[in-house]
Amino acid sequence: MMLSEKLQINHRHDGSRVKHLLFVLLMLASGFAGISYEVLYGRMLGNLIGDQFVVSAAILITFLLGIGIGSRYAWRLWRSLWLIEAMIGVYGAGFVFGASWLEGLLYATLPVLPAGLAGTVIACIALLLLPAFLIGCSVPLFAGYMSRISEKSEFSGVYGIYNIGAALTAILIEFVLLRWLGIHGAVLVFVGINLFIAAALRFGYPALRSDPPRVKVGSGGFYGWQALIPVSMASAVFQLFMVKLAEMILGPFRESFALVLSIVLLGIAVGSLLVRRFRISFQTVLLLALVGLLLLLAGLVPVTDLYASLYASAAGSYVALVLLKWLCLFVLMGIPCIAFGATIPALLGENSADVSKDSGYLLYLASMGNVAGFLLMVFLLHRYLDYGVQLLVIGACIACSMLLCRQRRLRHVVMSALLLLACGGAWASMWDEGLLYVSYTSFHAADDLRKARQNTVRVAAYKGYQDVFAINEVNGSPYFFINGYNSIPLNNPSEKVVGSLASIFSADTSQALVLGLGSGATASVVGQMFDHTDVVEINPVVRENLFRMKRWNFDIESNPAVNIVVDDAIHYVRAADKQYDLILNTVTTPLYFSSSKLYTRDFFQVVKQRLKGDGVYVTWLDARVGDRGVDIILNTVADSFRHCALLYIKSSYFLLLCSDQPISAHSLPGLQKGQPVYDNLLAVHGIPAEWLPYQLLTTDALALVADKTLPLNRADYPTLEFEMARLRQRGIPAFKSRLRRQMNLDDIRHVVSAQSPLFPGDLVWHTKTRLGDSSLTRRWRQLSVQAVPDFDVRYADAQGYYATALHDAHATPAALHEFGYLLMREGWYADAIAVFKYVLRQDPEHRYTAFNLGACYEYSGDLPAALRAYEEAGRVEPDDADVPYRIGRVYVKQGRFDDAQASLKHALALMGEKGRPDIYRYLAKAYEGVGNSVAAADARRMAEGK
Repeated sequence: MMLSEKLQINHRHDGSRVKHLLFVLLMLASGFAGISYEVLYGRMLGNLIGDQFVVSAAILITFLLGIGIGSRYAWRLWRSLWLIEAMIGVYGAGFVFGASWLEGLLYATLPVLPAGLAGTVIACIALLLLPAFLIGCSVPLFAGYMSRISEKSEFSGVYGIYNIGAALTAILIEFVLLRWLGIHGAVLVFVGINLFIAAALRFGYPALRSDPPRVKVGSGGFYGWQALIPVSMASAVFQLFMVKLAEMILGPFRESFALVLSIVLLGIAVGSLLVRRFRISFQTVLLLALVGLLLLLAGLVPVTDLYASLYASAAGSYVALVLLKWLCLFVLMGIPCIAFGATIPALLGENSADVSKDSGYLLYLASMGNVAGFLLMVFLLHRYLDYGVQLLVIGACIACSMLLCRQRRLRHVVMSALLLLACGGAWASMWDEGLLYVSYTSFHAADDLRKARQNTVRVAAYKGYQDVFAINEVNGSPYFFINGYNSIPLNNPSEKVVGSLASIFSADTSQALVLGLGSGATASVVGQMFDHTDVVEINPVVRENLFRMKRWNFDIESNPAVNIVVDDAIHYVRAADKQYDLILNTVTTPLYFSSSKLYTRDFFQVVKQRLKGDGVYVTWLDARVGDRGVDIILNTVADSFRHCALLYIKSSYFLLLCSDQPISAHSLPGLQKGQPVYDNLLAVHGIPAEWLPYQLLTTDALALVADKTLPLNRADYPTLEFEMARLRQRGIPAFKSRLRRQMNLDDIRHVVSAQSPLFPGDLVWHTKTRLGDSSLTRRWRQLSVQAVPDFDVRYADAQGYYATALHDAHATPAALHEFGYLLMREGWYADAIAVFKYVLRQDPEHRYTAFNLGACYEYSGDLPAALRAYEEAGRVEPDDADVPYRIGRVYVKQGRFDDAQASLKHALALMGEKGRPDIYRYLAKAYEGVGNSVAAADARRMAEGK
């Protein structure tokens, strides 16, 4: 009797209940550990060499190839499963304890490797191929072992259990382990798991190792394998599609990727177990996948509407919000994932002569199909097709698999064709491609989503291998859209101000490095101030389409002093061999995973190595980081730099100027009258460049830290990323309160060497033009009034200087309108009227100018003139409900109550049934004016919300 037969009969040996249960747990643990290394190795390497596409793609393809090859030849290593698990763990330990050596290897110039990023990528592939191969061996060997332990064991059960562990890992890594232990600590947890599995297999199941399968080495492949290739390609394309869809709706966060990955792995597990339980055929699985695609095409709009309507209720609890996101994603992608996960178990069925070899062969084919699907998606589908059309291509691949089935029947082919046609119909009639370009923040409230869909016009969209860039028109303004997020308007001056301020506070203007190209506005300003500027941009699609934004970036591509490089900031800064006077970080908020690494102690230390002795590193923060997030950033800065100043861009958008030398402002030739940047800032945006240094708030931002015990933000333990993920409410009120207490005029006097005779009147007026009536503006006014007896005179003189500057610069109607609005807010109605009239002479239909002119007349008591101006505003903006409301208000003041009722009712009709309390209050006065007390009482109740 063969040993395998003895094992099946003798249940007290390796087939005992206890050992059976233990083996199932070992499989679960192996799945738990297997996927973790792909995620964690990716994060470790991303911290070292960045997240640029070529690196991410190399990591993914290496794992797919390695796992595929491991699956294909696993059966040859039957006796070594325990050793494979041990080697996986030992390799992980080597990654952790050899991290410093690894960094040196990746950036070393090896004679056998090409220089630059290409050599780094080859080194990554060489490092990851072995662990990927070892991980690929696990499932087929566990399936083979299980077939000897249990008479009823099948590959589908093993595959399901293994992927349950993997799905749990995807969630636990992102939401638990990394936040408790950091990246290295999480890797060591899985190292321990692998070593435990190895020991259990080595000493608990010796008989299994001694009985390898009796299969001829030269035996052929699995019958019907051809059908697996197209559906595996479809599976890879679908997974990448869902990652992008999650980014566009939920935001470009690591947690979005983790949620998608967990559903993909859970789908594999559920699909495998369903095949085991119900004996589902391969053809049925393919039809189920098409049904899932049909539901996704038809369900995107209602599911996103539901998500937006429930977001506010769930946002109060982090767990509830994550659960809402997961459930919405599962509704959209659950059925296709289950179907794709069931393909290999369904194809394998009960026809396997040897589970380990046949399952390994199919896993190998699936991995090769995944690689082909990945390449198809990134090089063709994503670049050239809309997302809805990509789903149709996925459906076509599934239909191809149906045609290649050896056991297909006519009804299966007909049903797949009908489902594919139904998908086309759903795409044409129900899919909303524009929904993906409204910015993920619009999905946080149903009303916001509705308005965004009404107000957003996708002017143009351009896609790269994995990134999406678009120029969206929102309420008439062009917005820079990248990967699910509408950034600031392209015609906004903020980014030009950032470039100007960074240059002003740089000790020298020889060499500059700008991290993040974006629209090019910031880098273009720096490029005009410095002798040479290097600009690093991670997204090739942004670089490719930079010429489309040249009217907003001084045509930066034509500047010979600017060198634009496509690379990750981390890799470029580590690999650079030069030093800079200024390094300016302009990449998007650290809220997004690709940017958060630039706020770590590790990165700050590398930046210091690239700065000259008096060099300045400039980065930024805003209210989205929260009060604790600000403390974490400042604590981390303090660990690397001796000095840090704080400047404002907006009321909750700040620059940090970090250096080992005190910060001071300098006059620059490129910011003088007659220069492009100076003239553009003043004429188009109403910003005198000579006043920009007044945006300094404090020279000692490090003193603003409230909690110095918070951990530093490190690459291994990105505490800022975790803090921002937990943050449920935007705002930094505690930080701003401390900032206002620390603000003082002496900082400005000390840093800004050339004092104006208007100071501090010009300081307060400039702050007023930039921030309006913010708490920072009020604080500067308070300090100035206390410090200077003739402040009011200096303030009025500063306003006069500003008016003259705008006139001499031939300011645009938009800039002049903003000036007039400021005058109106100050109560200087006569001056504001003069400015608004001047604007209307230049542009008779300039938006809101006639309306604000009417307001000035009304506030100054000239009601007939106010009425004429409001009527003109109604002609320009016929759908603006405020116009008939203001007209009705003037009529009430004139005693024309019948006319007032008509205008106020028109305002209510434009605004909606509930209207606005002030409209009902004036309507009540109009009713009282004609003696209609009942209607007046009803209007007052509406005004009170009753």
